[in-house]
Amino acid sequence: MNLIEIFGGVLLSVVSGIISYFAATSKANKDLTQLREQNKLDIEKLMNQHKMDLEAVAQKHQMDIEKMELEHKHKVELMQKETESKLGSDLMSQMLTGMMKTPEVQKEILKGMRKKK
Repeated sequence: MNLIEIFGGVLLSVVSGIISYFAATSKANKDLTQLREQNKLDIEKLMNQHKMDLEAVAQKHQMDIEKMELEHKHKVELMQKETESKLGSDLMSQMLTGMMKTPEVQKEILKGMRKKK
């Protein structure tokens, strides 16, 4: 083999290697760009889903607060009615007890008891 053939073989190998390198680099860059775009879309999708989840949690929380407020209002009204009822019965009891202790009422009760006999 002569020097030109060796040089030609080496040159062909070098050129082939350089072309292969550029082809591989180009493909890798395209794949990387595509992967970045896909990741960007996936991140946007996840962010939108996260936002919707947060809104749903906030709405549920608001509904729970409203429910608790209604329950509390109902309890307060119930306690108020019970207190009013108790005060009314206590007042009536005290009035009757007070009336029973007066001498006039005691005389009337004794008269009524004597008439029944």
